[in-house]
Amino acid sequence: MGTIAQLFESGQQSADKGHFRNLVMLARVDGRVDEAEAKLLARIATRLSLTNEQVIEIMGSPTSYAMIPPISKVQRYEQFVQFVEMICIDGNVDPSEDKLVNKYGVALGIDEEHIDGLYTTVLEKVISGESRGDIVDSIV
Repeated sequence: MGTIAQLFESGQQSADKGHFRNLVMLARVDGRVDEAEAKLLARIATRLSLTNEQVIEIMGSPTSYAMIPPISKVQRYEQFVQFVEMICIDGNVDPSEDKLVNKYGVALGIDEEHIDGLYTTVLEKVISGESRGDIVDSIV
């Protein structure tokens, strides 16, 4: 149902919270949020202009927030790359993380027939240290 404040927030605010929620879910899929994942979540929360209270609320109850995919193809791919960055940040990619990233990729509108190949490409580029901007430019 959500809070009264959620009823009056903008569509972009809801979308940002939904994106942050997905990142929280990815960080938690292996049962814990380690220090590297927490630092990445903090940087992303700042970039999304989320308050500390909003971050605590989302982390405490992530299922209360819906995923709202961006309209722009570039923004959808940026989010997908950010999902892959999240699962790589702790140096260990768990099979459950792979599965969830693919699920979120499809929810972002990436064709199911191409998601596995795109995921592999992005994963290799993230692991090799390419910047998010360069990765997005190469896949869009």
